[in-house]
Amino acid sequence: MKGFYDVTKAEKEVMEKLWDQQEAIKQSQLLTLFEADGKEWKRQTLNTFLSRLEEKGLVTRDHRMVKAVYSRDEYNYMQMKNAVDSMYEGRLSKFVAAFARKNAINESEAQELIKILKDS
Repeated sequence: MKGFYDVTKAEKEVMEKLWDQQEAIKQSQLLTLFEADGKEWKRQTLNTFLSRLEEKGLVTRDHRMVKAVYSRDEYNYMQMKNAVDSMYEGRLSKFVAAFARKNAINESEAQELIKILKDS
């Protein structure tokens, strides 16, 4: 699924709207939601973004109805998993160590992490 993780800012905005809906929505209704937010996209502009997202396997369209393939949580997990796999050899411990070195965590957060790891 090459390119799955390469989502533009505008494509991410489309995904956010779809996640907010939780169900399939008409493309015309989706365009109306963007218009309500002050986006002056034309129908073809939205269609272009939807086509790209469909090629990436993130949305499906059927008879002018569109929906997200993955929930927001599933998508975020896949993004995080890809980052850990590509930058930290798939090892969560390396990711956490790198993150902790650059972002100080307090004792409470450390205890919370330990609890999460023990419960997993």
